[in-house]
Amino acid sequence: MEIFETPLPGIGVRYDFDSEAGRRIGVLVHRDGRRDILVYCEDDTDSCSETLRLSTAEAASLVELLGGTKITERLSDLRHEVQGLSIEWINVEPTSPLAGRTIGDGRIRTETGASVVAVLRDGESFPGPGPDFRFSTNDTALVTGSVEGVAKARRIISG
Repeated sequence: MEIFETPLPGIGVRYDFDSEAGRRIGVLVHRDGRRDILVYCEDDTDSCSETLRLSTAEAASLVELLGGTKITERLSDLRHEVQGLSIEWINVEPTSPLAGRTIGDGRIRTETGASVVAVLRDGESFPGPGPDFRFSTNDTALVTGSVEGVAKARRIISG
């Protein structure tokens, strides 16, 4: 299936594809993280017959329902393919000693050998954050490394 990507300056990005039934369907990803599902008119693919706005949480739920668990399953498979690899999502709670502090302040890589490879914040992702990246409360850090290293990183981030 071919997916067409159209940048919309000041708005976000629209992704469109044609369903097997011949209907054009789109998803508009707004810059603030909101998502709109677009169903185009059958006789005029420049007009929408239906638009459904989803919050970030609703979009995440829909992804799970439509097969997002396949990503999680694939990560589980990857762990088995690379002996000893651990991948974990760790929340930065308000009580975290690193809330408001940098990755470098936590000495995560130095102390654990594990790496923070991405951070999610309010629907926005920060891949490959450096040591100067400052955590905020409610961030979610993607940490990878050895099983022991990731467990130590979880203790540093969670407190």
